[in-house]
Amino acid sequence: MMDKPFLYFLTKIIATIASVIVLSSTNVDITVIVISTLSFACIFVLEILLGRVKKYNKIIMVTISVCMIACFSLGIDMLFPLLMVLAIHLLDLTIDSKMFYSIILVVFVLIVMTFSPGITSIVLTLVLAAMLLLCRILLAKYLLYNEIQEAQKEVIVELNQKILDLRSLTKTVKYTTSIEERNRIAARIHDQVGHGISGSIIMLEASMMIMKDNPEKATKSIEKAISNLRAGVDDIRASLKEERVDHFQLDKNDIIRMLEEFQVTYNRSAKLVTSGNLDFLTTQIWGCIHDNMKECMTNVLKHSNATEFIVSIEVIKKIIKVDYKDNGTSKEGFEKGTGLESIEDRTLNCKGRCFFNKSEKGFCVTNIFTY
Repeated sequence: MMDKPFLYFLTKIIATIASVIVLSSTNVDITVIVISTLSFACIFVLEILLGRVKKYNKIIMVTISVCMIACFSLGIDMLFPLLMVLAIHLLDLTIDSKMFYSIILVVFVLIVMTFSPGITSIVLTLVLAAMLLLCRILLAKYLLYNEIQEAQKEVIVELNQKILDLRSLTKTVKYTTSIEERNRIAARIHDQVGHGISGSIIMLEASMMIMKDNPEKATKSIEKAISNLRAGVDDIRASLKEERVDHFQLDKNDIIRMLEEFQVTYNRSAKLVTSGNLDFLTTQIWGCIHDNMKECMTNVLKHSNATEFIVSIEVIKKIIKVDYKDNGTSKEGFEKGTGLESIEDRTLNCKGRCFFNKSEKGFCVTNIFTY
């Protein structure tokens, strides 16, 4: 994997090779060149090994300083590219990143003005320095994006786990709520209705026993039992009226629940869009919408490669328009099968009309009702 130690190692090797080529064209002893090159190479290899551990940065700064002194000793004019690369590495380890490029420019100008290397060495140094700094910038961005990606992966894993936990919690809450609601209704019926009915049964049984001996008293008991039973029936009606949820809210929520389950289960976008006053939708129309939507979702899974399913309900003046749209694309035509015929029959039973439309944008089933 590319990192800063390897980048500097590679650049130093290139700078050393370039300096050796320049030295070979001079009268410098070949033995000195070979020994110097091998020495630099050994030191650079040691640096890349130590650079993997941050606590050895001080040792690396010492080796860089030794190499820079060697460059001055062997000839600054010939080893100027290597000297500049070493200086950049040393500055990278010692100074603040905000002042990094400014200080490099100052150091370069000072060395050039002090030692006046040849134009070839200056040009070669500029090329190597530009390549090194550009690669350093790209490497920093790569490492930053890599860290962001790793952080996002961790967040995604955590969010997926939370989604699983929430699904499990939702199932538990639904089950618990259902049990609590059943227990509450059962307790209410037992407390308010059960006692009255039980008392009425006892009174009727007693009336049957005294019917021959005391018809008048038996008649009064029967009348009282009848009164209690009527009161019990009234209590049942009152209880049912209080427990009954508004049908519009129940049906709309049920459709939303079905779309959410469809989206989670099959990984396809599904949503409900409404406009206008939905109070005009009767129980029969809501039932038709519910069943037609279920059939359309089944068709999406069986016959379409759609990734999005939208149910749109519009109430305009005296018209209720319901669209079941998907974005499935297919060059083949469509035929009315059992499913589409069922949709059409349900719509006609609600005194509505049904239309089918297939285009490049997908397949759409439209129901029109009047009220």
